[in-house]
Amino acid sequence: MEGMNDLIINNLYNIRNYLDQVVSYVGQIKDQKDILDSFVQTREHLYDIYNDRLDFSIYQGNYFEGLAETVKRMKYSDLQNVKLSVIDGDKKSCSIFSSEDYSIILGIIFYDN
Repeated sequence: MEGMNDLIINNLYNIRNYLDQVVSYVGQIKDQKDILDSFVQTREHLYDIYNDRLDFSIYQGNYFEGLAETVKRMKYSDLQNVKLSVIDGDKKSCSIFSSEDYSIILGIIFYDN
């Protein structure tokens, strides 16, 4: 049986291409304890890290769904800081990149555990 986090990750995966729906959904879950593990970094710092990971993943042939789209949106965003929130599930996990108040979602990266 899937856990609550797995259901949330599956729901996010199903709406991943509709960022307005993601904003709404994250708004509903953001205050629930033990779901989102978050920290804030400068956009430039996170962009540098994840752009390097994108380059490395292309080189290695590994692909994390949503990585390229998230890196591109981070590059062109005017946010100073980006909140990185992680949801760990049993089978999959995801990282959500957003404004500090979750009103802007830059992207979600999905990966298998």
